Amino acid sequence: MLGPIALGVRAFQFLFAVVVLGLSVTLLKAQKYGNSPVTTRYSVFTGAFGMIVAAVGAVGIFFEALPALVPMALDALAGILLAAGGIAWAIGLKGISCKLEDSEKMLKNALLNGGCVKAKDGSQYCGVADGAKDVMDVANNLKATCQKAFVGEIFQFLAFALAAILIALGWFIRRRGGSSKPRFVT
Repeated sequence: MLGPIALGVRAFQFLFAVVVLGLSVTLLKAQKYGNSPVTTRYSVFTGAFGMIVAAVGAVGIFFEALPALVPMALDALAGILLAAGGIAWAIGLKGISCKLEDSEKMLKNALLNGGCVKAKDGSQYCGVADGAKDVMDVANNLKATCQKAFVGEIFQFLAFALAAILIALGWFIRRRGGSSKPRFVT
């Protein structure tokens, strides 16, 4: 009777991957100057890969032609990739708290500032300031971007946790004498 549970966990895995992908694409599109940071592009990849793994795992619940080890191996790979993405964001954000008081730190952070260019007079202009009316608008834009990045980081760690749960669930069923078939119904 674990089929509905496995399907529910797969649905959450898919949903978390969609959130990671959506937030990462939003951050990618916010890059105005220069190339987008590798961390952002990597998160787009992990979100898309997480969606594929969740879909393959859900299909594996219903079709016995897919060996149970395939979804487990994909979950392990997705878990490693998602954990690496979450760690990359944690390192890249450098402990920034996403508060208005940290606006200067956020402006200097390449993951959050939308890319920067130097003007002829030596001043620096960052993409996050595009369309801003004043300094407070820039600070609010930075705060919103920081919050999106932080949520993306958290969802990568949550998706990693779901992958670990799915691996444990598959391992439990195999150890209990279940078949090598992917069906989670006993």
